[in-house]
Amino acid sequence: MLGLGEGVRATADVGVWLPRLTGTAWSGGMGATQFALDGDLGVQDQGVGFAGEFAISLDRWRFGGMGFQVSANGSSSASVGGSFAGVAVNAGDTVSGSYDAWMAGAEVGYVLWRPFADQPWPWSAPGDNRAGAQAAIGRNGRPLADIQVFALAGGLAFQYEQQVANVTAGGSGSFGRTIGAAYGGVGLDIRAGMDGRVPLLQDIRIYGHAGFGGGWPDAGSVWMIRVGIAAMLLENVGVEFGYRLFDFDLTQGDSQVDAGLRGLFAAVSLRF
Repeated sequence: MLGLGEGVRATADVGVWLPRLTGTAWSGGMGATQFALDGDLGVQDQGVGFAGEFAISLDRWRFGGMGFQVSANGSSSASVGGSFAGVAVNAGDTVSGSYDAWMAGAEVGYVLWRPFADQPWPWSAPGDNRAGAQAAIGRNGRPLADIQVFALAGGLAFQYEQQVANVTAGGSGSFGRTIGAAYGGVGLDIRAGMDGRVPLLQDIRIYGHAGFGGGWPDAGSVWMIRVGIAAMLLENVGVEFGYRLFDFDLTQGDSQVDAGLRGLFAAVSLRF
């Protein structure tokens, strides 16, 4: 019966993330020239990195962690003139650049609504949806339909390092910050069981998580989006495809970066 005596459940997703770095960077106060990271400061190549997350569920609670590491480099011709990280740039100069970033975080979630479970709401009495909870379980013991809406809260550490070099005029500099951040958010998890109706497919999971918060020191807002679909090909192993976005605002001295890492994610999905 869905939601009654399920015990501890665990999921893990480990894979490759292919983000692009987009956003702006500048030095100085109001009116300073803003450079496009991917158009003026050389970071045009597709990033290649690792990303993963895991979660352990018990009753309505979810405890987990996540992280990524990614880097890229490239070169471009600046479309505007100005300075960033101590490097003077004129319009038309060739600029080479690179970045490296990593994030590690912990997260807790609490299920607010699970319509097919025995107890749909936290304040519902056990047995409010007993018939529906029985009907939601297939012959193979997996849920035929399970929707969970939950609140999220978490904390993370994030490090960003960027290198800039003016190939035409000479000069190089760097920008780097390591911050901590706290955030809150919401999540949606939808599972559909195949119950033997589709060969080589046990069930499908579709999910979406979003979080927003603030960082310190010398950091503004931080927000993230994680969406994807996982197809369990075996009882405990499947494949996953999704999208990840991590947006940040950092300051070092008089230099500032307002940027985001966003791109496709492919992984092996484990479920126990």
